[in-house]
Amino acid sequence: MRPSSSVASSGDTAPPRMYFIPFPTPGHALPMADLARLFASRGADATLVLTHANAARLGGPVARAAAAGLRIRIHALTLPAEAAGLPGGHESADDLPNRELAGPFAIAVDLLGPLFTDLLRRHPADAVVFDGVLPWAATAAPELGIPRYAFTGTGCFALSVQRSLLLHSPQNGVASDTEPFLVPGLPDAVRLTRSRLAEATFPGADSREFLNRMFDVERATSGWVVNSFADLEQRYIEHYEKITGKPVFAVGPVCLVNGDGADTLERGRGGEEAAAAEAARVLKWLDTKPARSVVYVCFGSLTRFPLEEVSELGMGLADSGSNFVWLVGDKNVPPLPDIDAAAPGRGLVVRGWAPQVAVLRHAAVGAFVTHCGWGTVTEAAAAGVPVLAWPVFAEQFYNEALVVGLAGTGVGIGAERGYVWGGEALGGVVVGREAVVERMRGALADVALRRRAGEIGGRARRAVEAGGSSYEVVGALLEDLLRPGRRSHDGASGRDTRRAADWMSL
Repeated sequence: MRPSSSVASSGDTAPPRMYFIPFPTPGHALPMADLARLFASRGADATLVLTHANAARLGGPVARAAAAGLRIRIHALTLPAEAAGLPGGHESADDLPNRELAGPFAIAVDLLGPLFTDLLRRHPADAVVFDGVLPWAATAAPELGIPRYAFTGTGCFALSVQRSLLLHSPQNGVASDTEPFLVPGLPDAVRLTRSRLAEATFPGADSREFLNRMFDVERATSGWVVNSFADLEQRYIEHYEKITGKPVFAVGPVCLVNGDGADTLERGRGGEEAAAAEAARVLKWLDTKPARSVVYVCFGSLTRFPLEEVSELGMGLADSGSNFVWLVGDKNVPPLPDIDAAAPGRGLVVRGWAPQVAVLRHAAVGAFVTHCGWGTVTEAAAAGVPVLAWPVFAEQFYNEALVVGLAGTGVGIGAERGYVWGGEALGGVVVGREAVVERMRGALADVALRRRAGEIGGRARRAVEAGGSSYEVVGALLEDLLRPGRRSHDGASGRDTRRAADWMSL
């Protein structure tokens, strides 16, 4: 795809109207909310479609952007929980108390399809940017001819690996779960083991359908919108375009749409007073520590380690002699080691939420222990912070292969296998305290690793600046929407003032 610096509108051309609809969980909704604000900042008229719970979490930055004059709003949909047999009012995947409710939750999410179809028919748009695991968003109201762009939720490297594994099944040709095999058809020689594969790559796995949906999406999408940037994985951006036959719009890191103010401090927690107080507490603690001396530890919103692993991790942090901030979940968390006694003054335990982007940008942070969810990978890259990769499930081992093996911005902490999501309690210890100690100390002392991460951070920031690769790609997508014939569907030409007023009232 040839990038262009053209922006959304000029003269009497109405700004393109765009819907953004994520799968309702923080790892998907947060970058999609950033993406909507990014396109609004370039002149698009953006509507972010969320469940009510996620609207409450993500509404603060959107409201501030609208108050500043951007054309952006949230349209909240009520999750049809009762019709799906989902109890408890859960509207986000991270809020589910157990995996048994994942099935009813998925059904409830699919039941959003008719609601979204009705929204499109009442308020047509020029484009829909939809989560790649929501195929009904790709086919809703087809008679309107609205271009659809799939937001992939991960990078082109992991997408390429997943596709190769599902199409060619090289994992079936090895004798054991620990025998390495070559992933065919990639620009680089990438080797994995069966123990490091996403659960969905195995025949009959419950989550295989989750990935198969992405193949269904290809027929309906006009292209892929990816939270990535050229200097991180350019060859895989080009590779994915080639193997899918659809353009890739690498527009990230989208977290950089957040400045250093309230948007960053409240990201993911709306305007909650408790969130603001917690952000202040964490940043004040970091202010007391020397530069690059703190390891930030977070495994995302869905990881729930078994008791044995929590204990090993906690004691490894304490035994490392390093400063650390450890973010733990606020649901089903096993008892934690007594960090105050084991590491007096060196450790800060945070429950439930922390201002992650602000933490990673803090000068005191020198390394990041992460599950390698794609959002965290891009946030670390944007901040120039080295990664200690500890993948847990899904495509996270593939992201580790990119970060450690190709980008050179991280090191593996030693996880040779993952957990089955929802079955973590049976998974035992994957990484012991000795490995935690060794890798933490090594990462903080590794000057070359820190330099490489810093270089990638600089390139990430330049990518989103005027003239940078991601900046140009955003312009190319907007220009694509303004091409003659693209805006021929009813109500989206900008010339029907009644429908324009309806759109603004969403």
